[in-house]
Amino acid sequence: MDASSSQKETKVKIRRPRQPKADGARKDKTLKIKLTAKGAHHVESNHHMNGHTNNGSEEEDDPEAAMEEQMIFRVPEGELCDRLHEMVKKREIPEDVKLQFKDNRKGQFIFEGRKYDVQLVDLPTIIESQKTLDKKQFYKVADISQMLLVDPTSGSEPFIPQINGRLETDPYNFPHGLTPPLKHVRQRRFRKKLSKRAIEEVEREVERLLEVDATAEDVQYEVVDNREMEGENESDIGTQDIDIDDSDDESESDEDLAAAIDRDLEEMEEEDNEDEDDDDNDDEDEDEDESEEDDDEEDGAQTGEIEQKRQEIAELKQAIQRKTRDLSTAPNAMLKKRFETDIDNLKKSLTLKEAHLVEMNEKEKQ
Repeated sequence: MDASSSQKETKVKIRRPRQPKADGARKDKTLKIKLTAKGAHHVESNHHMNGHTNNGSEEEDDPEAAMEEQMIFRVPEGELCDRLHEMVKKREIPEDVKLQFKDNRKGQFIFEGRKYDVQLVDLPTIIESQKTLDKKQFYKVADISQMLLVDPTSGSEPFIPQINGRLETDPYNFPHGLTPPLKHVRQRRFRKKLSKRAIEEVEREVERLLEVDATAEDVQYEVVDNREMEGENESDIGTQDIDIDDSDDESESDEDLAAAIDRDLEEMEEEDNEDEDDDDNDDEDEDEDESEEDDDEEDGAQTGEIEQKRQEIAELKQAIQRKTRDLSTAPNAMLKKRFETDIDNLKKSLTLKEAHLVEMNEKEKQ
């Protein structure tokens, strides 16, 4: 047997003929021989792909599948963003576009000879990245949790993200998401909550205060409105001292003012009475004019309804034409059936509106 041709560990068992012992007992003797092929340790290599194990199968020579690691490269709006986006769209990125990292978090982005500071920040949410080949089926390829943030100004000063002009406690935790609804999402949605122990302590303290209040013999309380207290303080500040002698002169002037007001009121009442007599005569003439105006308004309103009905009929006809064109270009039977149903409904509505328009025209002639 050629051991070099074997690919697995082979066991060969050889039994010798049974020989009786002196005491009459029998015992089988087994001789074990192990044959190991050369390079057998290479056979047991496993290929891992998506959590599945393949032990030396037919595809043992295939290369391992490459796992994608992705991140978001965020560039501020402007000329830099437009030019870089155009290069990526054409898939023509020159060799002078580079990324150089100083450490795990900070680096530089070189674009057209200029250097921009970049920083790797942690996003508050995990973003699912998908890929499509035919724009119909999408496949998940990665989970994105980090973003490479580019500083719009190229300089030697260290770049640290800020929120409302204040530095974050951890500059590598980005406070916002990628979309406007996720503004300050780390503070609003993922803020620290009260522990259960703190809530229980507050509840126990409230219960203790209620028990002490229930056992009290005499309880006195006073309700004070804060707004009234603030109003009193403000009025005291703006109060002016009044002289008693001046108050007499002011009372006399007030009496003269009241008498003058009474005289003016009497004159106004006399003028109103004269105006009422004139208004009675004018009202009769106005009633006749209003009746004529009402008739004109009714005719105008009816004319407006007829014009509106004609516009609706024209819109329905245009909609029927559009649906008919869509029906002629429908790719499958399901869409054709849907367009046919829509056209039938539009035609029914058109028939009803045309009948209504005829009735309105007849009423207008009468």
